Amino acid sequence: MKIVKTYVLSEKTLDKDIDKFISDTRNGKYFYDYKHGMEGLKIIKQYFRLIQKEYDNKNHELAKICYKKLLFLLFEDSYEYNHFGYEDIIGRSKLDFEKIISNYFSCLTKLCSVEELLKEYVEYVNAKKDYDFESADKTIIHNLSKDNLTTFEDMVLTEVKNMRNKDYEIYDLVYFLLESAKFQNNKEKHRSLIEQFSNLIDDVDEVCGELEYK
Repeated sequence: MKIVKTYVLSEKTLDKDIDKFISDTRNGKYFYDYKHGMEGLKIIKQYFRLIQKEYDNKNHELAKICYKKLLFLLFEDSYEYNHFGYEDIIGRSKLDFEKIISNYFSCLTKLCSVEELLKEYVEYVNAKKDYDFESADKTIIHNLSKDNLTTFEDMVLTEVKNMRNKDYEIYDLVYFLLESAKFQNNKEKHRSLIEQFSNLIDDVDEVCGELEYK
């Protein structure tokens, strides 16, 4: 992509252009980006603007694909590699990632079956590591029908119980269930989850207080 006002793509489609950018990035083209006019960061910002346009035009399939490609690259940079040379490229970008994540999961809830959505959600949780975006859970909870949300919760609960390694993803899945119970104002379910997974909750008293338990 050329950094010009019209945002001209070098490839035929936006997703292919992002693929080329990711390949160049992993091959070191934008290493120490801040020393070279922040070209890589500028391109990332332009990509998100272009994806937003696709989302606004209801091109949800293309938006979903492009959001995932770019988000997962940024998650990868922050925790496994250092493609751009920034300590925290997501924080450095100053983009509204809550909105970006919300758009991404909005696409997923529109396009995916419940089974596919769970797979995508677990993959996202594994990729993002320590980043915490409230909009991911809230978008799923608000966008799914009551029946589909119940099915999704059941699948998440099964996923948690089947996990052997209590790594990042298991905490996020438990907190999703707590957030969903809170949204439904279901104190009984909320209390049951706390009892089952108290060893995975950082501050049980604080979580209990969310529903003003006495």
